Amino acid sequence: MALFVVANASDDVDGAFKILQKFADFTVGKEEQPSEIDSAAGPMNDYTLIPKTYLVQFDQRARITNFEQLIIDFLGRSRGIPRSAITMRQTISTSLFSGASFSVNFEHSIKAIESIPDVISVYPVYSVPGPKPFTNYVSSDQKNNNQEAPAIAHDLTGVAQIHDQMKNFGKGVRIAVIDSGIDYFHPALGGCFGSQCKVAFGHDFVGDRFSASNPIPVSDDDPIDDCSASSHGTHVAGIIAANATEISQIGFMPIVPFLGVAPQATLGAFTMSVGGAGAYPETSDAMAARLVSERGVYITFSQGNDGAQGLQTSGSPAISSGAMAIGSIDNSHTPQLYLTTPDGEKIFYSPGAASGGWKSTVNSNIVINDPHATANDGCNGPMKSVTGAVVLYAYHSGDLCNSAVRCDKAAVAGAIGCLIYNVGAISGSASIPSGSISLADGQRITAITTENPSAVFTFTNLLEFGPVPTAGTPSRFSSLGLTGDLLFKPQISGIGGYVYSTISSFATKAQKLPTAYASYSGTSMACPYVAGTLALFLAKIGNPAPETVDNSLESENRRPSFSEIVNLFQSNAKPVKIYNTSMLAPTIQQGAGLVNAFQALTATTIISPSELALNDTVRQEAFYKIKISNIGKKAAVYKVRHHGAALATGLQKGNDQLLSQPIYTADYAVSII
Repeated sequence: MALFVVANASDDVDGAFKILQKFADFTVGKEEQPSEIDSAAGPMNDYTLIPKTYLVQFDQRARITNFEQLIIDFLGRSRGIPRSAITMRQTISTSLFSGASFSVNFEHSIKAIESIPDVISVYPVYSVPGPKPFTNYVSSDQKNNNQEAPAIAHDLTGVAQIHDQMKNFGKGVRIAVIDSGIDYFHPALGGCFGSQCKVAFGHDFVGDRFSASNPIPVSDDDPIDDCSASSHGTHVAGIIAANATEISQIGFMPIVPFLGVAPQATLGAFTMSVGGAGAYPETSDAMAARLVSERGVYITFSQGNDGAQGLQTSGSPAISSGAMAIGSIDNSHTPQLYLTTPDGEKIFYSPGAASGGWKSTVNSNIVINDPHATANDGCNGPMKSVTGAVVLYAYHSGDLCNSAVRCDKAAVAGAIGCLIYNVGAISGSASIPSGSISLADGQRITAITTENPSAVFTFTNLLEFGPVPTAGTPSRFSSLGLTGDLLFKPQISGIGGYVYSTISSFATKAQKLPTAYASYSGTSMACPYVAGTLALFLAKIGNPAPETVDNSLESENRRPSFSEIVNLFQSNAKPVKIYNTSMLAPTIQQGAGLVNAFQALTATTIISPSELALNDTVRQEAFYKIKISNIGKKAAVYKVRHHGAALATGLQKGNDQLLSQPIYTADYAVSII
């Protein structure tokens, strides 16, 4: 999960980057491949504890000059631990934090570490996998066919209005992208690195060869993304600040021209990865985020991609009280592969993550496994002969098998392809082409084949921008809150499902693509989107420095505090519905809703607090107060209404284990009198 900092970078902020990097060991040299939506892996698989390794925080008032000497001398003198058994890993000394991490290869107790003079906190150290997109849909070998470019996500979020009406593109705001680096040679990202470039500053904290098998950091000042097959950092950088509107260079022309959220913002690349499972905000990286945000720096974190694991799967450091956790909403359009009906009409499909879709043009019949299926269609294998044909399954919420099971059984039965309808992203089979289509298109194919079982469909590897069936609804992979402390996470959502953006030249070659663009999904895509909207806000108010932070949106020439920014953006977010229902998605899934940047930037009203965490039953208060502030120039009259969001129930009768898929019902516990 990636982290983004929106700031005018200062020495304090630069020191904060060092804090965030040194709190854990980060695997970025080798990224994991995209994972599937119906994976059975649990969220805790992200973290690996490094035994006998600690991060200690010192009291800054002690003014310690040599952390290493203090640690070695004390443990040797008072605990009998030889110098050779202590390996120093990192030392951190900034105005925000003083501390060190080290390993002790000798029998000892945690009390020995806690007893080191002037130590005020001790944290475990973890290894965290490198960032990865949740799903991966890539460009085809077709050239730009002059298709009109839809504004895509920007129409859903008000960013298009900010660009068109305000002519605000984030100029002057600096955004630090802490990720796997940026391919700054990409023409959509400026084509260069340095003070006069779009990617103007940065640092590689670990080096190009760093990985889980080679966990020795060798830092340098070149944060280039030139060795990752998915190019996570370059993709998120493009979401924030790409300008792919006038590119004629071969290999870098997008399917359609597009702009990032804040294309005139300045980027900084800090090569590392931050994020993993964790329910409580006392982790070291969550604490670091809080320290940074208190200095006037706005931080956004990916909420996590463990939505298939049920409630309380928010990741760390997104759970930090000083960071804005971002959930994911599906985009309206994305480059999509398509098949054609016998009449030549196009049906868009999303390829399975396991082996993708069709690699060339293929003509085939489609066999409907069960036209009347109500649940678990295909879980036991095809009901009919599918030899030499493509099989079509129906998906229903609560099904007991995933896409891989269905499609693999189809492959064993002789199918040459597998389609599943009424579902978003799937894994599919590693043996045959697989894809997912909408409910309407599944019904359409069923009607065609019912009338003519010999109907021939044409499957292609060609792309066009097509509509996303689940547009404007929460992504199925987006992790659910609450935190272990029963606090709200995520706070807000961005566009993170089916996002088209830049990738590196290395990733382009590794994936055997003709152009350096891809469509990925993940809260790692939603996170930079919201970071870009924060940049637009700062540009609108004159980009006051972090040092001017103040707890009021009405203060002139001062930067609003983190809590005020959360209140502003939550107060003006757009609540969205659960896909294919009339119910608003629960707040633990979407937060306040989809970011509405235009409304936030033009708001005349702010509600504080913008969220009420009621805690558990015995700790609830009898009354809660909210403040409605008119920050406009005219008097206003307000009407208060209540729109209930769905209740998410994770309890299983007779089982302490929570459901992996909560049950959503229209039970509203709140009313307004």
